[in-house]
Amino acid sequence: MATIRLEGLSVFGHHGARPYEKEAGQRLEVDLILEQMSSAAETSDRLADTVDYDLLYQLVREVVESNSFHLLEKLARSVADAILEKFPFRRVMVRIAKQNLGWTTGGRAVIEVTRERSA
Repeated sequence: MATIRLEGLSVFGHHGARPYEKEAGQRLEVDLILEQMSSAAETSDRLADTVDYDLLYQLVREVVESNSFHLLEKLARSVADAILEKFPFRRVMVRIAKQNLGWTTGGRAVIEVTRERSA
């Protein structure tokens, strides 16, 4: 079964445990790893047998931009749950990274959440 990876999706959201994070907002980077439930696209070569990447990106943007969470863990889970609700994937991994941590040494925080379709 094919695995789809969408990496480096750049989105802007108002998330964070501190008031200034929510007020100013920040750019986040989202990666997705998606395990399909069917291998039909591997032989059919038809978009109807897989997922339109544009629709996935639109859903990620919608979840990130229309909500405000204290924790990236909750945001990542919300993205994963929304994907499983709308698209037929067996498993979804959502990784969210933020860079602007305010540390003089740089660095980034990365949160990863995996959700599976319940039987």
